[in-house]
Amino acid sequence: MTASKLVFLDIDGTLADENHVVPDSAREACAEAQRNGHKLFICTGRSMPKIEHSILDLGFDGVVSVAGAQANVGDRLLFQHLVPPEAMDAAMEYFRVHHIENYQWQGADGMYISEGYRRHLESKGKAFNRGEFARFWHLIDEVDVPAGSTLGHTIRASKGSYFTGPDPDVTFEETKRDLAPWFELVHGSYDKISPNNGELLIAGYDKGTAVRDVAAALGYSIADTIAIGDSDNDTAMLKAAGTSVAMGNAIHGIEKFCTIQTTDIHDDGIANAFKTLGLV
Repeated sequence: MTASKLVFLDIDGTLADENHVVPDSAREACAEAQRNGHKLFICTGRSMPKIEHSILDLGFDGVVSVAGAQANVGDRLLFQHLVPPEAMDAAMEYFRVHHIENYQWQGADGMYISEGYRRHLESKGKAFNRGEFARFWHLIDEVDVPAGSTLGHTIRASKGSYFTGPDPDVTFEETKRDLAPWFELVHGSYDKISPNNGELLIAGYDKGTAVRDVAAALGYSIADTIAIGDSDNDTAMLKAAGTSVAMGNAIHGIEKFCTIQTTDIHDDGIANAFKTLGLV
C-alpha cells in the first residue's frame, strides 16, 4: 500500500456519468482509499451549489469548485477567488456583440443564467426552478442591477461558461484570444450540445493552481498528489499533479500527457485507477 496521497477527482465524465450517477465500483473504491489513509477531493468546474447531495454525501475530504477558484474542507473555506467586475462586464459585452445567447456565471451564491441558457435547459426537460438546486438558479434578466451600476458589480461569481448556436460568428480560438486580457478559456463540457463552447476562468487561477494550493495547505508535496480527469477543462490539474490519470472515455487528447490511462467510467475506471496506483 502506498503512503498517504492527496487525490483530486473531476465529477462529470470521471466520477459521475452522463446521468450524474456515480458507479458502485467508484463509490466503493473511494471509501476504501479513505480507509487506507488517503485524502480525496472533488475537483470540478461546478460551483458548490451545483453539486448534488448524493455526491457530497459520499464523504470526500474536501471540494475544489468553480474550476479551481474555491476550495472547502468541511465548513472551512481555504480560498475563494471572484471574477473581477470589469472582466464580467467585458464578457457580457462580447456575448452581446457576437450574439452568444447561452451562458452562465457560477459561484458560491448560485448559478446566474441567460435567457438563452434557460430555454436550453427547458428544451431538455430540465426545469431550472425545481428540484434540490432551485433556490440557487437566477435569471440574469431578473437581477436587480442598481442604476449606474453593472452586472459585474452586482453579482459574485467565480467562473463563466458559454456555448454558441450552430453557426457562430466567432470560433473558440477567436473567443479565447479576444477575452485573454480578462480570462483563460478552456473547452467546457458542452461538446454534445455545441462544439463551440468554453469555460471562462479567472486569469491566474485554475484547477492546477488549486491542486498546488490545497496540497500546500494540507502539508502534501506535489509528488504525493494524484489527479483524475476526462477532458480539456482538467488539463491544468492533470499537469500540476505528481501523477495524472486520464479516464478511458477521455476526450481532447488529454491521455497523451497523462501518466496513465484507466478504463472507461462505465468499466470501473476509478476503481481500476485506484488499484493500479496502489490506493486500494
